[in-house]
Amino acid sequence: MSDHHTTNYIPENQHNDDLFDNNTILTDTHLNDVGLNPPNFYNSKLSKPIAYLRNLLLPLIHFELPLLQKIQSYQNHNLINLYFLWTANLGSHTFYVIMLPLPVWLGSINLSRDLVIVLGLGVYFTGVIKDLLCLPRPSSPPLKRLTMSHYTSKEYGCPSSHSANATSVSMILFLHTFNNNSFSPIIKYLIYSFFTWYWFTLIFGRIYCGMHGLVDISLGILVGIFTVSFRLALKPIWDFILLSPKSNLSFLTPPILSSIYYSIIYFHPIPIEQCPCFEDSVAFIAVLLGFDLSYWSLKPSNLNSKYSSLDLNQLYLLSPAKINYDYSKLGITFTILRILIGILSVITWKTISKPLFTSIINKLRYGSSLSPKSSTNPCFAYIPRSDTKIIVKYIVYSGIPTIAIYSMYIFKFLNI
Repeated sequence: MSDHHTTNYIPENQHNDDLFDNNTILTDTHLNDVGLNPPNFYNSKLSKPIAYLRNLLLPLIHFELPLLQKIQSYQNHNLINLYFLWTANLGSHTFYVIMLPLPVWLGSINLSRDLVIVLGLGVYFTGVIKDLLCLPRPSSPPLKRLTMSHYTSKEYGCPSSHSANATSVSMILFLHTFNNNSFSPIIKYLIYSFFTWYWFTLIFGRIYCGMHGLVDISLGILVGIFTVSFRLALKPIWDFILLSPKSNLSFLTPPILSSIYYSIIYFHPIPIEQCPCFEDSVAFIAVLLGFDLSYWSLKPSNLNSKYSSLDLNQLYLLSPAKINYDYSKLGITFTILRILIGILSVITWKTISKPLFTSIINKLRYGSSLSPKSSTNPCFAYIPRSDTKIIVKYIVYSGIPTIAIYSMYIFKFLNI
């Protein structure tokens, strides 16, 4: 990613040894943050409506700083520091890549699909809004940044992607738990409590760690609620179209889907400073494409004339994309083995596919496996939207849900 930002600034009176002795990473990032240029810089580069909205929100971000400082006064407690430092990973890119396929492998492709869609849209919408508004994170100093991801700290601050993701994931899991009649009321309340803990930890952790303020997380929560509402509103139509085996234009589905999702990436706003949001947007939109294409490719077939009367829940059960799972037959050992094989399949795909498709595309474009020297500007959002790097990322991440779903054939081969 971008090398424009130097290594996070560490005050002279604070040595690296002290940081690692405390098992925390405390950084003052005022030398590296985006969104801190003078107002005229943004007023001259942003459209008038966006600049007006930015000028409305910026004083609120400054106004809440004393409250954020008060909250951070508890950072003297190392156990609390460690707790919020590590639990922030529950909303990270890597965590979702590993966890989102689990429901697929454990027989609940419907849950995984809901989670993937709300997360993909959440990452995209928060990235778009961040790159439009160009609002900074809370000032550091006086706040201290407690983070394991210097990549994330280079982004604009508003809205909070962690807050959007935590909200949408919690809402989807609440809904699926509520609609699951196999759980007793006590088990449901325990699950609700766990989801509430997850949501509160990620939301409050963003404030405690100095990564976001109240404005950031409030708008993030609204984005999360919007993505869930959007998914629920379009779910009956979109999923039914993908699952329908009777469409006469079915062969057009792959190019249409690819064009729709690529256009979403193509028209992502270009930030006026080097913010890395666009890279995550490409990854998650590609995942949405891959899920839709693999879902479509394994749609139900040979259904009788009563197909039109079936509801979505029945179609999910009939879909060949649904991987059957029965704990009473597999047990804990083979369940863990199935998950490990699934994760290994995804890791193998990510490891092999990037150099493979980079080489293939460069040979097709330039007659060589090496691409021409790229611009000295390292920001991913600034390279042309048809650049090999973007196309390869698009292919690699669209392949992750495909591998996750098609791993059913590995499970069948191994009789697990």
